[in-house]
This record gives sequence, structure tokens and C-alpha cells, in this order.
Amino acid sequence: IERHLELARRRCEGFGPRVTFRAADAFALPFADAAFDLVVCRHMLQAVPRPEEAMAEMVRVLRPGGRLHLIVEDYGMIHMHPTRLDVDRFWVDGPPAFGAATGTDLHIGRSACSHLKRLPVIDIAQHYVVVDTLRVPRETFASIWEAWRDGYADAIGEHTRFTSDEARAFFEDMIACIRHPDGYAVWQVPVLSARKRGRHVD
Repeated sequence: IERHLELARRRCEGFGPRVTFRAADAFALPFADAAFDLVVCRHMLQAVPRPEEAMAEMVRVLRPGGRLHLIVEDYGMIHMHPTRLDVDRFWVDGPPAFGAATGTDLHIGRSACSHLKRLPVIDIAQHYVVVDTLRVPRETFASIWEAWRDGYADAIGEHTRFTSDEARAFFEDMIACIRHPDGYAVWQVPVLSARKRGRHVD
């Protein structure tokens, strides 16, 4: 973690003391209630158990009227054509099994809104970033899938009915689709926002 924090610090040196970085527990943030005007959480909630508790902690440190901004992944919102293998079945069967084995919600993109509605927030909105081969350079898109292949194939083999070799084959097939000039791939990434309810905030 410290290596990544140091990289972030170097990249943001121009901001001086206005920007700081630190490691902390998402379930027990080391900040007082109502400490921030804005809390942003990107690409994290699908990777932790009890995401609703982490969301509640983010709302706790928001001031009344402050804004919460979440990018929440959902691995049921990925589609590709043409592919040699049945990648639809991979995405239908794999994420629920992986989530059940690891205590995580890999469909948090569709359930986060319900979690937010149980928290003291208003003005909930949900939008989508569309990452597809018409909007994103194919090599950029393919590099994301290569990172997933390299980072998760073994874990998929451990926690789902797919072996590690099968997982790699699925990723290779999807990467080939992404790179092919006639292939189309789309990954819809949910983006949620809300304001914290409080005195004089409607």
C-alpha cells in the first residue's frame, strides 16, 4: 500500500499541502462526523465484504448537504460479440459464485442504490459510464482485461466452477474480441451520487 501512496504523493506534489494521502480502515474512518463536503469512493465496494457498512461510514463523515460520489462495479454488465467461447455464461455464473465464496458483492452496481436508500441521504442519482470499443481505444480496453486475467484467473479457479486455465481462456477470448476491428465489447460502470440529509437540507 505504501508504494502506491508514495506514487500518488509524487504525482500530486504540485497541489502542496492541500492534498494528502493515508491508509485507513474503510469501516472505521479516522475522521470526525461531518468532516467533509465531498466523499468519493471509486472501484472499491465490490472488493470488500459488507459494502453497506463502508457506505454508512462514508455518509457519517459527510457534513449535512455534502455529496457522496460512488463508482461501483457490476460484473453482470459486460457484453461482447463475437466470441469463440460462451463468455456470457462466464459472467453469469462466475461473479455470484466468486462473491459467495469471498463474502463480496460483485453486483454492487445494481444493489448500491438500495443500500443508499437505507442511509440518511437524499437526491440519489444513478448514471453509467459506458466503456466500449466505440468510445475507448481498443488497446486501452484490452489492457484492463489483461490486468484482470493476470490478477484474477487463479482466484477464479479457486472460488468458481471454472478452472484457472478456463478463466484465462475466457479472458483471452474476450481480449481477442476487444482487439478485433469488427468486435464489439461494452462494460457499463454504474456511478451513484447522493447528498447527506440533515438540518436545513431537503
